[in-house]
Amino acid sequence: MTSTTEQTGGSPLRITYVGHATLLLFFGDLCVMTDPNFDDKLGFFLPRVSPPGVKMAELPRIDAILLTHAHADHLSFRSLRALPPDIPVFAPPVIARWLQQKGITSARAIRSGEQAQVGSLAITAASARHVGARYGFDRWRGAAHMYLLDDGRSSVLFTGDTALTPAAVELVRRIAPRRVDVALLPIGHAPWWKEYLFRRGHLTPADALELFSRVDARMLIPFHWGTFRHVTSGAYDAINVFRSLLPGFARKADVKILEPGETLSLGAHDT
Repeated sequence: MTSTTEQTGGSPLRITYVGHATLLLFFGDLCVMTDPNFDDKLGFFLPRVSPPGVKMAELPRIDAILLTHAHADHLSFRSLRALPPDIPVFAPPVIARWLQQKGITSARAIRSGEQAQVGSLAITAASARHVGARYGFDRWRGAAHMYLLDDGRSSVLFTGDTALTPAAVELVRRIAPRRVDVALLPIGHAPWWKEYLFRRGHLTPADALELFSRVDARMLIPFHWGTFRHVTSGAYDAINVFRSLLPGFARKADVKILEPGETLSLGAHDT
């Protein structure tokens, strides 16, 4: 695991990119993991192209898990069952009930607009624009969340999958007491013939940069790339397009691309 340091935020905040939508968010000694997926493939035929940046056996103590929706790349039952069973798993209510039925008894429902407390960390949920139903026919499981995490000194916005909508901006303006330190935004790629439908529930690289500008966080870290090969795109298509857009982006200095296994340590700033 490699590490770099930037100056932002007001407390020891570290972010490790494990892969796809799995990140470790360290607020001091407290660690939250997002959408854990350590699987070697999705379904039967979509392979993982790079190993997890942190092996499951090498994970630190996890204080909470955040699940955004039920898609297999974000909700891995195998990964959840391999983790200690007492870790609280926060998820949209319909997903939390499903997890409970599957024997994951630490699942806890959090509704859009509600807040959960883990130690000194406040976690606020809001609805994302994304149909998260796992199989297509189970649209009652379509709920998708984004989360704002704030320990009173540092804050992180984790959107899961979402389209370019005002929801993230509204969440930040309504809840955040100050400027958000880090926006964790997904990037995806679709061929031209699929882009219109894709953007109804996902962010393209250009959309992610636009949402970052609207949210006005101090820093952007993109995720959702470099892990799984998909039906209509390769694992690195999105990040390649994203890199090509950065030279013309006004706030390119505030964008940090983490490779799987890399950790960004955010130190105090002077403002």
